[in-house]
Amino acid sequence: MNSQTEQEVVEHMYQQWQHHFAPINPKGLAALYAEDAILFGSRVPPYIGRAAIASYFASLPPGLYTGVTFFPEYISRPISDVISIAGSATFQRADLIPLELRITHVLVRREGEWQIVSHHVSPKQNL
Repeated sequence: MNSQTEQEVVEHMYQQWQHHFAPINPKGLAALYAEDAILFGSRVPPYIGRAAIASYFASLPPGLYTGVTFFPEYISRPISDVISIAGSATFQRADLIPLELRITHVLVRREGEWQIVSHHVSPKQNL
């Protein structure tokens, strides 16, 4: 895995995320996160830890989301086992206008596996 580029790691992570997102697979999504991860999503307070993150995904209305597309705009690797991503995501919703959000992820490599350790979303439009 050390030979993977940042782009390859990010593409692989987002492919897995998309696979588990529609239909929502809370356990599959949570497995992409580190045990001590923080998800600061569309609801407050933040969800801390894999079990809490699984509960967040389990609480989403079934069938509401039909897919997601990620647009990573900035990818950096400040150290060999950390990748920081900033960009946007479009969440397709059944019979609704797609939801466009800014999104950041921080990935860490632990024991050879890349995991999400931080996940944050905010409105795409400037405040």
